[in-house]
Order: sequence, then C-alpha cells, then structure tokens
Amino acid sequence: MILTFEYLILGLVVSLSAISIALYLYFTRNFKFWKKLGIPYVKPTPFVGNLKECAFQKATIGKRLQQIYEEHSDKPYVGIFSFDKPNLLIRDVELVKNILVKDFQYFTDRVTSADEKLDPLFSRALFLVKGQRWRNWRIKLNPVYTSGKMKMMFCLVDTCGKELADCLKKASVYGK
Repeated sequence: MILTFEYLILGLVVSLSAISIALYLYFTRNFKFWKKLGIPYVKPTPFVGNLKECAFQKATIGKRLQQIYEEHSDKPYVGIFSFDKPNLLIRDVELVKNILVKDFQYFTDRVTSADEKLDPLFSRALFLVKGQRWRNWRIKLNPVYTSGKMKMMFCLVDTCGKELADCLKKASVYGK
C-alpha cells in the first residue's frame, strides 16, 4: 500500500514537472525571433513577454509601450513580445510613413478581432476587418480621404472639437 502511494506521488511530481517544462518551452519558443533577424529587442520574461506589468495590472499597455519607446530612443525600431508573440515597435517617422502609405497593402490584418455572431456591429469596424473584406472596404473608402476632402472636413472637425471642449468645460463646472 505504501509503495503504491509513493509511486502515485512520484508519478504526480513527474507529471507536474513535465507539464511545467512543456508550458515553459511553449511560451518561450518565439523568444529568439528578433535575435535571429538581428533586430534589437527587449529581453522578455517567460509567459508574459515584455508585458509583465500589464499582465499584473501594475501599468497600462500604453504606459508600458511608452516606457519601452523612451528606453530605446537611440534605435529606429525595437522588437518586443506580447506574451509569446513577437511585435515590432517602430520609432522612426520615415519608417512609419512608409508602412502607412507605400507598404500599406502588406499590413492588412490586425491582431485584434471580434466574432461576428457575438457582436455583429463591432466586428464590422474597419480596424477589425481582415483579409479580402478589408481590401474591398479600403478600395471603397480610399476616395473619401483625399487631401482635398480632408481639407474640406477640417472646419467640421474643428467645430466639433470646440463644441466637445465646451461641453466638457460645462460638465466639469457642474462636477459631472
């Protein structure tokens, strides 16, 4: 009886160790991604990558990205990890312009998405749509954002911004 109990404990310890090692290897499998490409990167922490503070709710993702951005001010870009997924934080304005204008067709799909059955309205938001559907929408919406039309819209956006500022000022006076 004692012997089977010892085997049971040993089997449990071995199983838990194997599961722990497997999880560790799974969550650190991509951590050499930026090193292989020769891109400077922030050394990640197992399981959470570079978002440890965010995972433990000690900082917002915006604050953490700003911190990384400021720490690497001497580099045009830096590799980071969102848990086990590699991401590139781009600091150089010219690179950002190239990505957003010239090379835009190569950056179609976003990380975030929404299930169309669960949230039919939000899943159709332009920044969540992926693949061919996104390309079709972009072709349709591209003529709306010409420089001439943007200049015409500036007055409207400026007026709306001033109205919003007035509303917020009035609300803050009343303590809302």
